[in-house]
Amino acid sequence: MIDRRSALAAAAAVVLVLAGASSAHSAGVFRVDDSGTVVSQNQVPMRWRKPAPGRNADHTVEARLRVSLRLNLAPWINQPVRLYMGLAPAISGPVQASWRTQGRLLSGATRSGTRALVFDGTVAAGVLEETLELALETDGRALVSSESLQFFFEVEPR
Repeated sequence: MIDRRSALAAAAAVVLVLAGASSAHSAGVFRVDDSGTVVSQNQVPMRWRKPAPGRNADHTVEARLRVSLRLNLAPWINQPVRLYMGLAPAISGPVQASWRTQGRLLSGATRSGTRALVFDGTVAAGVLEETLELALETDGRALVSSESLQFFFEVEPR
């Protein structure tokens, strides 16, 4: 059994990386350039949801942060598209990500290894700017060191 404080020290941070590129991912799916995106904290300390665990305790660790998105959608201007936000698989196990937006994109949730729809419509401008309030959750027992989370955006023209 891992001492809660030792586990907290081991699960101290998750490093966030937004990885954008304009190359094709698969037929009809394209990565979006998000290189203008700014994350409020590159290293995000995870905190235990419950301060005092018991035998059947909640071992969830969580973190919150703000992300200022800047997505280059110029290649798809005036085109109908579906835009997805994805989270690559995490080394330590499943990570849940949920977010709220200011309304330009859909609020939602995803899990590591999957993606979620954040926009379905016609691209009106070459750059889409939005602020996300991002919440992350995972099992603190699985975290043993800092880990990079790779978020990405993909477009599927319709």
